[in-house]
Amino acid sequence: MTEMDAYRLLDWKRGGYEKVPIPEPGPLEVLLEVKGAGLCASDLHFLHTEPGSWSSSPPWTLGHENAGIVAALGPQASRFEVGQPVVATGIHSCGVCRLCLRGHDNLCATAVSGRGAGIDGGMAQYVVVPERELIALSTLEPRVAAPLADAGHTSYGAVAHVLDRLTPDATALVIGAGGVGSYAVQYLKLLSSAQVVVAELSEQRRSYVAQLGADVTLPSDSFTCDVIRELTNGRGADVVIDFVGSAETIAMSLSSAATLGKVALVGMGNADVRLAWGRTPPLGCEVSWRMGATLGQLAEVVALAEAGKLRIDNQYFAFDEIEVAMGLLESGDLTGRAVIEPHRLSSTTT
Repeated sequence: MTEMDAYRLLDWKRGGYEKVPIPEPGPLEVLLEVKGAGLCASDLHFLHTEPGSWSSSPPWTLGHENAGIVAALGPQASRFEVGQPVVATGIHSCGVCRLCLRGHDNLCATAVSGRGAGIDGGMAQYVVVPERELIALSTLEPRVAAPLADAGHTSYGAVAHVLDRLTPDATALVIGAGGVGSYAVQYLKLLSSAQVVVAELSEQRRSYVAQLGADVTLPSDSFTCDVIRELTNGRGADVVIDFVGSAETIAMSLSSAATLGKVALVGMGNADVRLAWGRTPPLGCEVSWRMGATLGQLAEVVALAEAGKLRIDNQYFAFDEIEVAMGLLESGDLTGRAVIEPHRLSSTTT
């Protein structure tokens, strides 16, 4: 077999299935047999992106949350053995630039055009990955671990970034409780004693994150900022993590933050930041755009998951059900993460 099926961004605003050659791993690369590819709102973002709005042009295979079994080793690759289960970080990095060498590999210039986001990703039976971007799995099935590559990873990086503000009397506001935001709620409860408040449109998702430990859940609307002020005696949220990134939620983030707070902007919505000196955000408040998380942080996420510290709720879809899963994601009818199994068709059982 020299060809495989892949789900690709065929052109701007047009996705579909296509037969492509099975790739061959180059030096220090491995061929990964994909057992699970998580579906993300970023995949929908690419399918709606206007021409020229991204640094790379289609076609490419979607899928940046990938886990599977090492199928073959490229020249000089020696970290893993054929048959070993691994998860691949959703971030592609060069490993040698100034940012990578300083431990900020998630901010490498190549990260913007990574697997599934400019180069071929894992919504196919096989994908090539540099061995340095893989983390070994011990007890987790690859299809279970796949969403850790981004949903579990990006949220961890965002929470780690704001931990210095999470004193025991602090309040953290999470905006958006989808697949990424729900992991953030778990990390906030695991790593801090802060009050965790979640603003989310979906009642179903609010109920879900309440099960994960959120102290307060509330509708994401024009009253959110007022409720946050009431909950904090007028101070505001010491930490705000926005997993939506729309103009509306960013305005909510900045208006809800406390003096000396921290706002982490993660979501890829129609971002629009408007600043008013000393008011939005308040004095001393730090605002930053977040891009994934580091390789080291993915190893920490896997360690937490394999220690049983994380609740992982996946909904599995056969390879020919990708567009069904996309529809459910777009309508907001998923609480956990949709995971595609590239080697399974809907005519077979899970």
